[in-house]
Amino acid sequence: MKFKALILTGLASIALSACTSAPKIPQLQVGVLQEVQNIEVVPDTTNNKAKLTKFLDKCVIEFTGDIGNNRVIEQWSFKGMTLIDAGSATFQRDGTSTAQKFDLHDAGVQKNFVSLREHFAKDALTQCD
Repeated sequence: MKFKALILTGLASIALSACTSAPKIPQLQVGVLQEVQNIEVVPDTTNNKAKLTKFLDKCVIEFTGDIGNNRVIEQWSFKGMTLIDAGSATFQRDGTSTAQKFDLHDAGVQKNFVSLREHFAKDALTQCD
């Protein structure tokens, strides 16, 4: 019986030291800089909002809105004023979804990015440099 207690105590101390000595994972998200709602976008959406979030290495605009019976979520990652990644996901009411990555070299994609970015205050955007 004493042997079992000794083994359990040893295992517990190993587990405890492993938990306390584990490396800290850095917080990647610095924080939300600004959120805007009911903005005019093309195509027309309802119940929309866009949130500008600062991360350590970039900023991300997350746009959500309803198009008909579908919910659309777009994410636009950028550093400075340069778009580095973008895409969208569409969620249908029947539970299915689709996703697409945007072509960053497409003029229409760049135009949409600039248009969406203009909904945010200049002082918020300067924190993305």
